[in-house]
Amino acid sequence: MTVLEFFATLCGLIYLGFISIHKRIGWLFGCVSSGIYIFLCWNQSLFIQAVLQFLYVILGVVGFLNWNKNVQMLIHRVSLKSQVAVIIFGIILSLFLGKLMSMTNQQLPYLDATVSIFSILATLLATRSILENWLYWIFCNSLAIVLFAVQGLQITTFLYVIYLLGSFFGYHNWRKMLKIQSN
Repeated sequence: MTVLEFFATLCGLIYLGFISIHKRIGWLFGCVSSGIYIFLCWNQSLFIQAVLQFLYVILGVVGFLNWNKNVQMLIHRVSLKSQVAVIIFGIILSLFLGKLMSMTNQQLPYLDATVSIFSILATLLATRSILENWLYWIFCNSLAIVLFAVQGLQITTFLYVIYLLGSFFGYHNWRKMLKIQSN
């Protein structure tokens, strides 16, 4: 446990709180958290996670810009057909990236690849205010708990337990918001 890991976790929790209630400022806290996690993951030989955290910073900026403070971005859903296509695409990319990283000293390459690929997909859905992003997060956060626990990153494991619980809250809250905006 380090001060950096604690601060990254704190920023991550603030990010989750704001995003789950659909507040734009959450993206900024996510960028700070991810910026710190780039360094932490690299030092744990979780190279895919380090790259993922870098992508989170970029996607955090995209999310912040998409959720323009002057325009209310409405929550919406995607079709089952689109979801199946995204899942198949995610599985193929995860297997490819896992195989590629298994040729390095990457720790848990297939698990890390799956968490990373599906986290990118979930973040892309979140930047567009698509309700189903939370279902992807439930899946990703469950796997990330295992990934970080095995690596001995206890505070980060705790963060992902909170993220998992927050994913259920976010899904429930966004569903309520979607229902209200549909009326």
